[in-house]
Amino acid sequence: MIPRTLASAALAGLLFALDFVVLVLFLNPDFSLGRDGLPVLTCLLLPYWAIGFLGLAVLALLGLLGRPPRRPRSIVEGLPFFASLSFLALLVSAALFWFNLWSYRFSVPHEFLRALAVSSVSVSLAPLLLLAVGIDALLFPRRSRGPGAAIAVMAAASAVVVPLVLLPTASPRPPAVPVALETVTPLRRVVLVGIDGLGPKQVREAVARGHAPELAQLFRHGAFGPLATLRPTEGPPLWTTVFTGQLPREHGVKSFARYRLGGSRTVFDVLPKGALVGLLEKAGLVSTTPVTSADRKRRALWNALNAFGIDTGVVRFWGTYPPEPVAGFMLSHFFHLLATDPQRAASTLHPPDLLPEVLAKLVRPADIDRARLSEFVDLSVEVPQDVAPLERDLLERALAPDLTYHRAGAVLRGAYDPPFFATSYYGLDILGHSFMRYAKPDHFGDLRPQEVRRYGALLDRYTTFLSRLVGEVARGPNPQKGAGPTRPGEILILVSTYGMEPVPLRRRVLEAVLGDPTLSGTHAGAPDGFILAVGDGIKAGAVASDASILDVTPTVLYLMGLPVARDMEGRVLT
Repeated sequence: MIPRTLASAALAGLLFALDFVVLVLFLNPDFSLGRDGLPVLTCLLLPYWAIGFLGLAVLALLGLLGRPPRRPRSIVEGLPFFASLSFLALLVSAALFWFNLWSYRFSVPHEFLRALAVSSVSVSLAPLLLLAVGIDALLFPRRSRGPGAAIAVMAAASAVVVPLVLLPTASPRPPAVPVALETVTPLRRVVLVGIDGLGPKQVREAVARGHAPELAQLFRHGAFGPLATLRPTEGPPLWTTVFTGQLPREHGVKSFARYRLGGSRTVFDVLPKGALVGLLEKAGLVSTTPVTSADRKRRALWNALNAFGIDTGVVRFWGTYPPEPVAGFMLSHFFHLLATDPQRAASTLHPPDLLPEVLAKLVRPADIDRARLSEFVDLSVEVPQDVAPLERDLLERALAPDLTYHRAGAVLRGAYDPPFFATSYYGLDILGHSFMRYAKPDHFGDLRPQEVRRYGALLDRYTTFLSRLVGEVARGPNPQKGAGPTRPGEILILVSTYGMEPVPLRRRVLEAVLGDPTLSGTHAGAPDGFILAVGDGIKAGAVASDASILDVTPTVLYLMGLPVARDMEGRVLT
């Protein structure tokens, strides 16, 4: 009985693994099984077959122990529990199909999206048929098992065969056409600042409590509103959407990183969410590579402005490495990581003329003294050693890089002063993941009082710090005493592509076992970001309604007096 039960678990686990591979094919239209079949077998199919088999085998053996003395006949002769185990395997497969259909609905090409939707229905019908067969067997135990067995086997097989049949063939992308347009003098200058991890509610609260005086001044003079985002809420696809006005299925950047299977040169845009892909990375079966500027398949805002003869300055946005040869300048988000090697640092800046001046603005974590750290953390309160390492996020990943790019951006902007300038700050997003529990202790309930006292105000204080930096950017490279929040003829647009919220309890339990136990803030649920605009032509107190990150580039083009491309998915925010 046990060997046959294990055989049933092996077959049901194989169904799950095959469905996982089919889902990978739907999410990566350019991938070919014929070219990379062996890496898929060794790095995806076999590991997920093993995971499915082990989990189902344990459940089946427990079922054997709890079976009554008079055992009912198996639905499929010779394979006890096959229908039950296949039901569970296909139930998980159906959940994965629907979850990834929802998560990547803006990333998958339309023909693949339609086929994936139909396949999700097909995979969902299979466990329903198995459930119906099982209910029939329980209600009518003396009835012949022949028809039920045939239906069970066909239902299980259809969950793999039907999606494979529905899988379309990818259409080749048309090559980009070179564009050269007449030189235009922009109607206005535009400065765009990105701050992720800050939602409209947090901004209003910070302004109301007096934590962000510079933002409060911008509020009084400008327009504000929530900014809808897209799934998945990952920096590279979202900011590429901001700067192209197109969805990820068009611009080609679909995830935070790209994946490569062991023994294969093929790069996957995405791997399924909710399938514990991180375990494959830890096992060395899958490696990740950062998204680069070459992965973007559509022109960005700076390309459009350059085509009209307008110089641009871009500092620290996802997907800007290696920097493009723009008219103006571009400083990649890899600068602070490569700055210790001058030769590699030169590969992060175009043009490299001012590299020595930019390198001089590098802020290392060791450069941040205790007085600066005390602006964010109550150093008078001692905390246990297991908590103190969190402060490395503040120093190494948030504060030092934000200061570096702020100062480097000021040098470059002062030298070039382009009509369009864009820069971003990542620190609040990074800190929100680790320190949300201290800002909202009531949501967690497992904190020591001294931890809350030391770190409870950190996110508010960092918002105050960023508010000060934004104020400096708004006043320009040569601020004049008594000037307004922006220079004459200039518009400041502040953009957050998503907010942040506490991690729900179910995910905290999963992260404690398989992921990052310090994770306490998340944007996986795609909470709104915000847009704030102030300056020439912006009505004070106006509310931006129904805005999304797709609308930013069309609006910038309109404000500068330029036409909006017809292939952009967004609209002009009036």
